[in-house]
Amino acid sequence: MRSSVTPRDSMHNFAFFLYFLLFVRMPTKGKRKKTSLLSSTWLSNLGELLSDVDDLKQIVNITHTRLKIPDLSTKAGLKRVYFKFDDIVSRLDAAFTRYEDDDKIVSGVVAIYTELCVDAILRARLFENPDILPRLLNLLNRDACRQIALHMLTSAAHHSGTSLRADLARNASALVQTLKDHSDERPTVESIIDILSNSVSIVVDGDYHHGPRMPEILRSVDMKTILELTVHHMRQSYASKDLINHGLHLILASAMHCTSVFRSVPDLDMFLVAGLKSKNWGMRGACFSAIIRSYGTCQGTAAGIPSLGLRLYPPEFFEEWPPHLLQILEQYGLPRCHTIQTHLVTSAYTMAVLDYWEANHDYYALGADLADLPLVTELILPHTSSFPAEETIPRCLQELRARGTSTDLERADILEIKLLLNVSQNWDRLTSKCREFLMRNPNSAFVFYVLSQLALDAESGLRAAKKGLKYTDKETTPSLYFMLLRRAVELAAILGLIYFHKEHTQAHGKMMWEEAIAFLMSALEDSRIFVDEAPPDHPCMTIILHWNIILEITFQGPNADLKVVEGALQKLKIYEEIGSYLELPVIPTNARQPAQLIVNLFERADNEWGRDIESMNARIDDQIPLPPNFSKIARDDLTAWLSDMRIETFSCSTTIPEPAIPLEDDHCFKRCAWCRNPSVVLKKCSGCESARYCDIQCQREHWSKHKQDCKGKGKAKS
Repeated sequence: MRSSVTPRDSMHNFAFFLYFLLFVRMPTKGKRKKTSLLSSTWLSNLGELLSDVDDLKQIVNITHTRLKIPDLSTKAGLKRVYFKFDDIVSRLDAAFTRYEDDDKIVSGVVAIYTELCVDAILRARLFENPDILPRLLNLLNRDACRQIALHMLTSAAHHSGTSLRADLARNASALVQTLKDHSDERPTVESIIDILSNSVSIVVDGDYHHGPRMPEILRSVDMKTILELTVHHMRQSYASKDLINHGLHLILASAMHCTSVFRSVPDLDMFLVAGLKSKNWGMRGACFSAIIRSYGTCQGTAAGIPSLGLRLYPPEFFEEWPPHLLQILEQYGLPRCHTIQTHLVTSAYTMAVLDYWEANHDYYALGADLADLPLVTELILPHTSSFPAEETIPRCLQELRARGTSTDLERADILEIKLLLNVSQNWDRLTSKCREFLMRNPNSAFVFYVLSQLALDAESGLRAAKKGLKYTDKETTPSLYFMLLRRAVELAAILGLIYFHKEHTQAHGKMMWEEAIAFLMSALEDSRIFVDEAPPDHPCMTIILHWNIILEITFQGPNADLKVVEGALQKLKIYEEIGSYLELPVIPTNARQPAQLIVNLFERADNEWGRDIESMNARIDDQIPLPPNFSKIARDDLTAWLSDMRIETFSCSTTIPEPAIPLEDDHCFKRCAWCRNPSVVLKKCSGCESARYCDIQCQREHWSKHKQDCKGKGKAKS
């Protein structure tokens, strides 16, 4: 009888048998016994094995062996943990729970936790366990475990994402209490200030318009105590370079949204003012930036344009000036003074309107007269029942453009821009009109002045102001020249403080203080020109004098004293007398209160903190000194930077471009192309197989920047 089993059936049976042997692994009795041992014997033996061991390295090695933890110093070991994460962490948790009161075993387990934190993905998964952070915080009260717990918390604060840092900030009170209780332990002091710097700064930092990033957490944080302790320990002789830098980071990040706290900590203001004399530009720039930000200075384009507006004075007004003020105005040249210019413009405006009514509504003549006035002084077009600007000016524009000459077309553009700026405030239409105007006249200083006000960010505003200065003449259009100069001073100073802030609060891996210094140098030079050449009664004089005082002292550094600003202080006093006589309102500026703080505290801060600043300099001054020709290099680089402005893309970005800087190589791990986290288990981009990501979310966030490069590599590969 023939068998019904064919050779093909035999092959199928054999294949199934192999599959069963290779992949269907039923637990044997031996393995069940091993699992039982794993849950009991090895735990008991661990305590016995470590009873006579005191060296932490040996404790960690023994714990590694008994718990069968892979070698975490290698990529292969970390990959094994990644694929068996739950199993391995459960062993560590079991050991921690059973020997919770044994300092040796607890320290060994925490040390292994810290080794896992080298990998960003493993670190994130580890802290998903809600018990990990409370365990570490509880260990701060145990002398034998405090340093190993702080070491892990420091690593987490340095390299983790926003969520974990926010959790650390929520628990800032426990860290502060440990700092108070163990202020004699230098490693403890340094670690806690490091942790607070990297966690609280995430919560408190933020821009001017949107406030702190996490206000609900910030309300629970005792910022006054944190800042008091930070400044106190920075001042001590044992403060290391890292402690000082982390302290500066925290102070600078806290400045904008903790103004009342800053003013309630006297030592903090004293330190910041004294820090302006540091020979280290990193510290000096941080102090400069923190002082200004602590008064709520906006990081974007600064405040509105101060103006006397239309103002007609009686003839006897100019004869009643206080003699000493009149003498100052006459020395400058009375016809060139802003008050006189305003009076003349008001008279011209009045005559233009009267002629318009008397000449049967001659819109062409009215438009021609009004278009010339904004170039002479900062004219704000009135909109009243007797002169409805929104109805009258469009008729003037129509008549001017009907003539068609280049002069009339330019007048029409200036008048329309002024209408859009002062009356209708149609910003989209205004930007479009500026673009159109520059296509016909690319050298229009007036349009660049308007663009310097419209700019979404300080960078494009400064570019516009500097270009406008190239195309204006202070002899023929002095008001326009000085208003452009004012914008250049403010915007360059704001960019300087932005760059100093970015240097201390963002991990670029490269100092940015040279760029900041270049901007401040530009602001200082322009402020000197303004103070020397502008009319003493110019409404922007007080703004520029305050910036000049701050910048002069900052640039003098170790050699600074109040003598370098005596001239500016004297001019400020004169301007205040002129303003009082003219009954001008006090204009709130970004620099007024910071300048007053610096002048009022300067000598006292130098006396009380001078030696401490010198001591800090000795510990942190390892930066490369500025080259002898830095001023020329900075001017050349700034000139090249300023030239990069295209009106068709005027809106620009609202952030400073990130420099292309290689980050440090953690264990030679690859880094996520989006968040820069290091890991051995990053996933490749399927398009170019070059970029790597933590997960699909990181890839989505990076795609807008990566897609062009990815397509290029894909084409090259094919």
